Amino acid sequence: MDGSFELVFGNRNEIYYSHSDDQGKTFSTPVLVDSLPGLHLGASRGPRIASSRKTVVITAIDRLGDIYAYTYNRTKGTWSSRIRVNDLPEVAKEGFNALTGDGEGNFFVTWLDLREDKKNKIYGANSNDHGRSWSKNRLVYRSPDSTVCECCQPTALMEGKQVYVMFRNWISGARDMYVAQSSDGGLSFGSPIKIGEGTWQLNACPMDGGDLTVDRRNTLTTVWRRNNQLYLARAGDKEQSVAEGRNAAIAISGKSTFLVWHQTGQVWGLIPGKDSPELVGSGRYPRVVPLSGNRAFCVWEDGGTIRGKVLAGVE
Repeated sequence: MDGSFELVFGNRNEIYYSHSDDQGKTFSTPVLVDSLPGLHLGASRGPRIASSRKTVVITAIDRLGDIYAYTYNRTKGTWSSRIRVNDLPEVAKEGFNALTGDGEGNFFVTWLDLREDKKNKIYGANSNDHGRSWSKNRLVYRSPDSTVCECCQPTALMEGKQVYVMFRNWISGARDMYVAQSSDGGLSFGSPIKIGEGTWQLNACPMDGGDLTVDRRNTLTTVWRRNNQLYLARAGDKEQSVAEGRNAAIAISGKSTFLVWHQTGQVWGLIPGKDSPELVGSGRYPRVVPLSGNRAFCVWEDGGTIRGKVLAGVE
């Protein structure tokens, strides 16, 4: 919210890092973090990023199914060598992971994991030393009906000791969204809660994982896809139909909620104060972060190009 934020992206086997210190007006020249053979990319796969005052952490998965972490020391200005996060080899073959941090040096990463029975489960690991080392891997959730949805991106959010993990489940043929919550920094999780009132019976994977955030009162807000419709739900309230689309993302700036998504090769946004969605640009897989002054910054992929735009709400 101070106008600085960071960006990670992959190109073939290479992982790049860039940052903006002026609320998205300009970005630093991308720096090569690592060349990871078989880097998993595409359909919301790819490297993830989170930061603290002292470090920046990036996680990425290769096609063998191993998760690697990289740490940037802000004081020294150097990136660490890759560290493997998964304590059993080649268990994250789907290539999806989500990374979050509390801003104080504690990080949590979660992923789809095949260990023991070759069925996808939600696993996680913690770092309490600014990303320099990672804990024993812990089970977050195992579906009672064989597996969670195999090709949907999980999402993670850390606010103090509260950690939220959002994922698409698969129970009795229903591909519905669930949120598991931890109150001890990701060391243990309670039973996940289904999001929304409806259900989605589907004999396929929609490859769409949704997003979540919390406001200043720590109220959880989620956005996700069911059929071809996007829905938003705040904790304790009924779901709201937003628009047709997929791969939605959400950010809250003050009292303003920004939603972005893609549909038929175009990125759309629901901007506070606007009566209907507006076109943001051509492309897909948008992400959005809050800025000060009732604004947010949206970044997305457009045919191999990374594009970005400041979204301004109406007071």
